[in-house]
Amino acid sequence: MIANPAQITRHHMANQAAPAYSLIRKVCACGKASTAKQLAQHGKCAACALAAVLDAIMPGDFAKLQHMLGAVQQYPKSKWGWRNYFAAGSGQQYEAMQRLVVAGLATAGRAANEMTYFHATRLGCKAAGLDAAGINRAMED
Repeated sequence: MIANPAQITRHHMANQAAPAYSLIRKVCACGKASTAKQLAQHGKCAACALAAVLDAIMPGDFAKLQHMLGAVQQYPKSKWGWRNYFAAGSGQQYEAMQRLVVAGLATAGRAANEMTYFHATRLGCKAAGLDAAGINRAMED
């Protein structure tokens, strides 16, 4: 393949325009290493951001998130993520799912027979303790 000089110039200019701080390692207030880009955008590392999200929900909500993903002790950890839905009717279950949606851990799906189906997001999968393979299983259609 013949190199295109115009394309090489565009790539060079794009690299020069990118902020230099983006991949420099910095330390969060908690003491964990993070990228400067993460700290500039969010003010804290990914672990602190996840902890803040988990603090915003109630303990029972987290158990519902784990149940939604099949991330419970009765299943081996290698199987977690085999499901990604929670059917909530009206009342406490629906309110708990709405708190998860507001926290960005779940999304509302279709409604059927006075029930609404909720599905975990990638952030919700990570919060529930799924590994990369589990997250991929959970995100499949």
